[in-house]
Amino acid sequence: GKYVQALERAFCQTFKVKHAVSMNSATACLHAALLACGIKWGDEVIVSPYTFSSSASCALMAGAVPVFADIEPECFCLSPQSISRAITSRTRAIIPVHLCGHPADMDVIMEIAREHNLRVIEDAAQSIGAVYHSKYTGTIGDCGVFSFNQSKQISTGEGGMLITDNDEIADLAKQVRNH
Repeated sequence: GKYVQALERAFCQTFKVKHAVSMNSATACLHAALLACGIKWGDEVIVSPYTFSSSASCALMAGAVPVFADIEPECFCLSPQSISRAITSRTRAIIPVHLCGHPADMDVIMEIAREHNLRVIEDAAQSIGAVYHSKYTGTIGDCGVFSFNQSKQISTGEGGMLITDNDEIADLAKQVRNH
């Protein structure tokens, strides 16, 4: 309805992105993001072992294999060095989690992703409004996902938002949301 569309427009304006796709949860957004990024059966997705279970379970829902990389002891975000060690010929994506409002080391993660032609889906469920080198978390990778769960910075009880500048990811995410 008009309120959901207004919220999506507000996210586009606030985060300076082309697309915002609302869903019933951040988990649904992560699942849609993986499918929209072309993740298929047997692909590997590098995820954090220290976060809510949906970061890994959404890879399973997409038919992929979640591969756990280690975290940095100071901020509990994915360690770029551990990501590099976890990459195989089947790796297709990385889901860095910006935990407790603290951004992951996105410069290095994006460099690794470019080097290996990997998609980056930012799990920014806990970092609405966090900034990394003058960019909002969720706007650095191919797409970002936010949560409106009762324990998040902005709560509606439940809900999620996927943001991206990629037209194809947005279109495919809307198709997944619709079904």
